[in-house]
Amino acid sequence: MNTLESITRWFNYTLSIPMIIFGIIGAILTVLIFTKQQSFWRHPSINYLLAGAIMTGIHLPSIYLQSILVNGFGLGLYTTNRAACKEHNYLLYMTTVAAISFPCWAAFDQYACTCHSASFRHRWRSLKFIRMTIIGTILFWIAVYLPIIFVSDIVNGACVLVPSYYTTFNTYVLTPFVYGIGPIVVITFFTLGTMKNLRRGIVHRRQGRLTQQVRRMLIPQLIVLAVSGVPFGFEGIYLNLTSHIEKSNFRLGLENIFSQIILLLFHCNYVCTFYIYWYMSSEVRKGIQQLLCKRLAFNSIGTTNTTVINTMTLRTRNSENHSFGV
Repeated sequence: MNTLESITRWFNYTLSIPMIIFGIIGAILTVLIFTKQQSFWRHPSINYLLAGAIMTGIHLPSIYLQSILVNGFGLGLYTTNRAACKEHNYLLYMTTVAAISFPCWAAFDQYACTCHSASFRHRWRSLKFIRMTIIGTILFWIAVYLPIIFVSDIVNGACVLVPSYYTTFNTYVLTPFVYGIGPIVVITFFTLGTMKNLRRGIVHRRQGRLTQQVRRMLIPQLIVLAVSGVPFGFEGIYLNLTSHIEKSNFRLGLENIFSQIILLLFHCNYVCTFYIYWYMSSEVRKGIQQLLCKRLAFNSIGTTNTTVINTMTLRTRNSENHSFGV
């Protein structure tokens, strides 16, 4: 049992902490790059990916960091304070599912942009519709997960969902659907539809380079989302079905290790996103270079100005000293 607890802690020390650091850095860079260039933030699919990056930037420090503190260091307010427990569980579900939704919307947008019907493309790809969709998606999940606040409580030193009709619905229906079945169905349907449209070749020839690169960025992200979401979505069913079984300390420790592995695998969705964009898109790499060049040029100008001001000040003081005969 002590060995299993040590393994769980070392998972957090060696994997979770670097993951959250790289994930937060990636989310910040994604937001900066997608908002600094007009070609990015006016692209329909990138608007969805930008919304997902913002939700990632909220989720990682506010939710995943707290989980690392609890599981790796035995620290955490939400395991000792009921209000913090309710807030943690609510934001956990709401931000996670919202972040999952936006790549799925981007998959739909890729299907829409390759559709042969011009009216269909204009109707479903207007920036007004996309921004309303983003806001509506967030408000929808805010409302869906409101009951989480009322069924969350601390039991035996753990922040859990207490037995209720909503807890049963969330465990057996909502969570498997939104984390596993739903994304897989949406991704498969619209990806196959996009490939079918591309084989026609008519719309594909008129698409810009950025649109093609967005598709290359999106496909690996959707694959990671589909693969990692299934074990995370169905883990709750196993834990609920075996909750009434008397378990040994060894089995509890082993289940905790597998829970940490599943959690790490699922958070690859948040951590790897920016690096997938960077690897798959030359436009993103160019944006990073421009961002770094501007930052370095700004620092260089600031250093030069400081040097000039200091030199002018020194000359002025020397002139004053000479005028007084010093």
